[in-house]
Amino acid sequence: MTNINKILAILTAMAMVSLCTSAVAPAAEAPKLHGFVEADIGLKVNDDKLASKNGYNMAEQRAEFKLRYFPDELAILKEWNTEIFFKTDVLMDEYTEQPKWWLPRELYIAFTPFSFADVKIGEQILTWGTGDYIFINDQFPKDYTSFIIGRDDEYLKLPSYAGRLTLSSKFASLDLVAIPAFTPNNVPNGNRISFFDPLFNRIVGTQSNRYFVEPPMKINNAEVAARLYGTVNSYEWALYYNHGYYKSPVGYKNQQTGELYYPELDVYGASIQGPIPVVGGIANFETGLLDSKEDDYARNRLVQDSTAQYLVGYKRGFKNDFEVGLQYYIIQMLHYTAYKNSLQPGDIQDDKVYQQYTLRLTKLFANQTVNASVFVFYSPIDHDTYLRPSLSWKATDAWNLVVGGNIFLGNQDNADWGQFNGDSNIYSRLRYSY
Repeated sequence: MTNINKILAILTAMAMVSLCTSAVAPAAEAPKLHGFVEADIGLKVNDDKLASKNGYNMAEQRAEFKLRYFPDELAILKEWNTEIFFKTDVLMDEYTEQPKWWLPRELYIAFTPFSFADVKIGEQILTWGTGDYIFINDQFPKDYTSFIIGRDDEYLKLPSYAGRLTLSSKFASLDLVAIPAFTPNNVPNGNRISFFDPLFNRIVGTQSNRYFVEPPMKINNAEVAARLYGTVNSYEWALYYNHGYYKSPVGYKNQQTGELYYPELDVYGASIQGPIPVVGGIANFETGLLDSKEDDYARNRLVQDSTAQYLVGYKRGFKNDFEVGLQYYIIQMLHYTAYKNSLQPGDIQDDKVYQQYTLRLTKLFANQTVNASVFVFYSPIDHDTYLRPSLSWKATDAWNLVVGGNIFLGNQDNADWGQFNGDSNIYSRLRYSY
């Protein structure tokens, strides 16, 4: 099927859904269909020729369908402000050459049974914390492959199958989340993005033979999370708890066979953000204790050690639609002596303290229809950098064009960002929204 035919198929599907929904729910307002059609391309600028395709790492056409419905056929549905929300994608991926006709991203029902209680059940995006692209207490799944190749930021966060209860009062609010089905991060696996593989002690692509073992779905493996939060004198505070698993495979079941898994993890954290007197701007501080339940106080070299993590941030807007954001991020291993003693010859030794700075610059032009921005990650420990420049133009309410890049710099193959040197790209995204 040619690209034109693929786009026509997407548009036909959109029309069919629109016709079907126009006759739904005679007693209530009919569901409204929204979404977009988008074409994306990402060309490599420093191809290491290790992934399955050379020259590019993104070439796709995508359509999103989004429906929101407020049923009121029954009095209780209207009384509880019931909402049914559905969002799915149709993806024509030229890289994998495998069309995906059904990529649901959200499907949930939300209602308010009491004035102080909100409930949301189903597939949903969960997020909290104060970081900008840095996640300490937000232990919900992410798609780092989409992030690295240049898809829209909305694809960074993956949905979870969860139930969420929010209890509110004038003093504070409480979020309680139960996640019965585990969803891992989507991390580079060598097919589309090359990466440093400790099993080979070098950067690999399709040669990687790792496979990941997920925790089975059973009651004892359900994840739970909680957030208590509120506002005092314009300062937003929060306390966090998460019991579950690392979302990235940071434990080895069998090094010889490349079998990795997701160790158990408990997270305890806190954050605060608010205005800075005199100077102006908004500052934030977030911290978290990531308690690795299976590392035996770092005596098990095959499992990620427990860490304490800290984030300090500051952002401020200036005249003429210009904004600056800064962050300083620290990861401290908690049982470093035991960790070093557990290492074997040939193992790569991590630093006791990892540091990273970030910078975001944003400038709006042409009546805020043009957005020029750059986001920079830099680690003084690994001496590597990740640049994310982008320029977007909102031509009309419907049409939007984005060009940007994902540029990785660094000389250490095992560095967080330097390992992706061969995956740097420039990309463009053209979207029509309806």
